[in-house]
Amino acid sequence: MPSTGINLSPVVLPDYCQDLRQEVRAFIAEELANGSFEPKCDAWLTGSSPEFSQKMGAKGWLGMTWPKAEGGHGRTPLERFVVTEELLQAGAPVACHWVADRQSGPSLLKFGNETLKKKYLPAVVRGECYFAIGMSEPNTGSDLASVQTRGEKVDGGWRVSGTKLWTSQAHISHAFILLARTEPLGEARHAGLTQFVIDLDAPGITINPVRLLTGEHHFNEVVLDNVFVPDEQVLGNPGDGWKQVTSELAYERSGPERFLSTY
Repeated sequence: MPSTGINLSPVVLPDYCQDLRQEVRAFIAEELANGSFEPKCDAWLTGSSPEFSQKMGAKGWLGMTWPKAEGGHGRTPLERFVVTEELLQAGAPVACHWVADRQSGPSLLKFGNETLKKKYLPAVVRGECYFAIGMSEPNTGSDLASVQTRGEKVDGGWRVSGTKLWTSQAHISHAFILLARTEPLGEARHAGLTQFVIDLDAPGITINPVRLLTGEHHFNEVVLDNVFVPDEQVLGNPGDGWKQVTSELAYERSGPERFLSTY
């Protein structure tokens, strides 16, 4: 039987979104005229510019949907999408803040304690704090529950050892949210996992570049050798890592970057 297409009826955005779109386009045009960046494909992965991210923060275009009480701007998801869409189609250098704004910040808002929120969120909103993703590992593929990185409870915190791979922008990021096994693997494979918020300049961390065939560098291998993580840097509750990481993946995989930017 012939397949039927998806019929997506056109919509008209509200005036406040139309105005915002024009504001973003004018900003991008000015940046291009000043030579502050050169448009490129997949700039959300490869276009790193701390200056551009700080300008975004000054415009109020980071943490847009986050509550004002947490340092955000309390705007609508539709407004955030308009800003995101314009930045992607322009090939703007947004890689520094991308992960922090897209998923790490929302995860901290959802599961983080007050110490974590105060430490990271205001700086993310200013475009001054960048996050990488601490999920993938060698030999695990898409089977995220098979992670080999371990967290062992010690006085005042945890000792974490293991290796994370394909960690985009870890070499320029300040922190990442890492998934580790903190209890022995049992029949319930998704139990016994915990997320930690780890500063990437912590003692015991080595970041090794993983270059593309072109020589370009945004991937990394992050090796953790007995890294001490204080209790207050645990995200959510120990053992709740699987529930939390799947929530984080929903933020990561629901955005438009993979089709708008690559296209």
